[in-house]
Amino acid sequence: MKVKRIEIAASILTLSLTVVMSGCSVSINLNNKKKEATESMETTEKKEETPAPESVEPSVSVSAEKTQQTQQTDVQDQYTTYYVVNCNESITLRKQPDVNSGQITQIPLGSAVSYVESAQNGFYKVIYNGSTGYALASYLSTSKPVASAAAPTQTSTENYETYYVVNCEKSITLRPQPDVNSGEICQIPLGSAVSYISAASNGFYYISYNGNKGYSLASYLSPSSGGNSVYSTCRVVNCNESITLRPQPDVNSGEICQIPLGETVSYVGAAENGFYEICYMGKNGYALADYLTFVN
Repeated sequence: MKVKRIEIAASILTLSLTVVMSGCSVSINLNNKKKEATESMETTEKKEETPAPESVEPSVSVSAEKTQQTQQTDVQDQYTTYYVVNCNESITLRKQPDVNSGQITQIPLGSAVSYVESAQNGFYKVIYNGSTGYALASYLSTSKPVASAAAPTQTSTENYETYYVVNCEKSITLRPQPDVNSGEICQIPLGSAVSYISAASNGFYYISYNGNKGYSLASYLSPSSGGNSVYSTCRVVNCNESITLRPQPDVNSGEICQIPLGETVSYVGAAENGFYEICYMGKNGYALADYLTFVN
């Protein structure tokens, strides 16, 4: 009986110790969890307190592009400005100074181009909208064309007296003002016919040539063709841009030069194979009669 009591007491003692130990374990676990929670909160607070790095946007520089555009503008500003004249709608900017060369683009009537230099075959080297190429000089002038009142102008010039270019080697200059220092509208070849309008100051005549009105020195104009050109005047027609002046009356003959559409030449006489012998800017040669019509 005594032994049984001892076993019961031992069991109670063991149970008590188990309960106590469990309490300690729970307390320890609670303390650990509380500590972990506290540390987590502190960490979170630190993260919130740490400012996020400011995003630095990369600076995009446009100075190079602006510099390039400025340089291009400055280069074009160095050249003389010419304007497209004497055509119906547009002229051709070509890759080479040759009417058979390929086309870069069309330049509309009245458009401004930058004159670079004179080239062969009656072409100018010019810049238009950033493209460099060649255009026929007869369609370019330093004077901007007047807005279209073309029809009345043409009918009115029919009443003017006809004068001829004389006493020069190749051509004379049609200017916007009666002054030798004035700009150039176009060149008028030797022997060409012009419409005399009136006398002007400084020894100039006010005249009309190919629809362009301007001033030329009176000493190079005469109501008779004179000794430089004793022949009738013909005009180039029925072609796209120009015709060929050849050394012989033969389509297989070589080329002296190109004569632009609308230009006037001095008729010398009929030749074989459907050619006329003519004189253009001091050069004698042959051109097909189908592309020439008499002016006077």
